[in-house]
Amino acid sequence: MRHSLHLTFMCLSLLTGRMCIQGNQFNIKASRSDKLSLPGFENLTAGYNKFLRPNFGGEPVQIALTLDIASISSISESNMDYTATIYLRQRWTDQRLVFEGNKSFTLDARLVEFLWVPDTYIVESKKSFLHEVTVGNRLIRLFSNGTVLYALRITTTVACNMDLSKYPMDTQTCKLQLESWGYDGNDVEFSWLRGNDSVRGLENLRLAQYTIQQYFTLATRSQQETGNYTRLVLQFELQRNVLYFILETYVPSTFLVVLSWVSFWISLDSVPARTCIGEGKGSGRSQHH
Repeated sequence: MRHSLHLTFMCLSLLTGRMCIQGNQFNIKASRSDKLSLPGFENLTAGYNKFLRPNFGGEPVQIALTLDIASISSISESNMDYTATIYLRQRWTDQRLVFEGNKSFTLDARLVEFLWVPDTYIVESKKSFLHEVTVGNRLIRLFSNGTVLYALRITTTVACNMDLSKYPMDTQTCKLQLESWGYDGNDVEFSWLRGNDSVRGLENLRLAQYTIQQYFTLATRSQQETGNYTRLVLQFELQRNVLYFILETYVPSTFLVVLSWVSFWISLDSVPARTCIGEGKGSGRSQHH
């Protein structure tokens, strides 16, 4: 009996050890398969270092940008900011990613972790986030000449200094500025791909309180303690709609004032009537505010 139990224990030990070895081999294969391997050019990224920019030590990387403004959801005078959802597209050339043929490949967005990408950020942004439903809203596309297209869908809240001295007949100028966080002008140069035509969507926006009068793009330099950086600027003017405030503010206020005059034609002895008018004015003011 003891001999049988001993043999059974030895067999289980050998079987468990074999399963562990096979599991380790499977994990090794899985970890190897995690490396960037593209059909038709498996050796494309051999020796590729994602921590070094293209043409490291040489000429700066030329990055061309385009913007699609999907929406401007809110403009706050109290916080002096606006919230917008944008599609940011960046293009640059990485000679390490050149391959034969004339095709382009759209890759799974998670493969962006294996490639060098610019560290672009939104200047004066209070908070921003990348949309993640149903997956991270990113696109990475490779072209045979080494051009990389990197697209993102971002919602951001950006500061906008406003002059409210002429409220509600004012016009505000807001900006959306893009810049590299760590690479100065010796490493990265930003430019608009097609000038003013690089920005789309603003002309189609319909806002309740504002009308977008005009917008334009420009490229400037930002001198900071850590270096001289290229900064791309989208500047747009917002003219407040006076009709909106006439209907939302002035007309209700006028009706409340006219209603208050009715009390002068009511007899002093009609206390209930005067009380009802006073309560009506009070509730009207509270609902208006």
